[in-house]
Order: sequence, then structure tokens, then C-alpha cells
Amino acid sequence: MTMKLQALPLTRSCVPAAGHAQAYTPVPTQGFAERLIADAVAFFDLLIEWQARENQRRHLMTLDDRLLRDIGISRVDAEREFAKPFWRA
Repeated sequence: MTMKLQALPLTRSCVPAAGHAQAYTPVPTQGFAERLIADAVAFFDLLIEWQARENQRRHLMTLDDRLLRDIGISRVDAEREFAKPFWRA
């Protein structure tokens, strides 16, 4: 038994072909101010992430060898992690 597949015609409109589950909704374009605010928020989120990473690495160095062993890393691993720049994960 063979099935013959029929290609849908290509159209340039945003109107979906018959039988499609949902219509295409265009994404509204943002203005300059909205993009600027979104970029500023993203930048500050990145700064907060970097600061948190630096604090976590500093805290890791305060743990003794027994606690480091409990979480599965050695002192050398902790020092290697502490030596990374704050922007590197």
C-alpha cells in the first residue's frame, strides 16, 4: 500500500492554511525605550549573577576539608574553582 503525499502550496501571507491548529500571531515590535530597558535589566541581572558566583566561590574557600569531602570535591578542586574569573561558569 503506497500513500501519495501532497505538498501544501507556499503562500506569502501570515494566514494559516486550512487545517492548521492555530493561527500565526506576529510578535509586536518593541520601541527603542523598551529595548533599552530590557537590555539594562539583562545587564544588571548579569552583574548580580557574577556577584553571586564570586560570593559562592569565596564561601567555598572557607569550608574545611571534611565539608569539601562531603560535597565531593577536594581542596585542589576548590582552589581551582576559586581561581576562575567571576564571569566564567
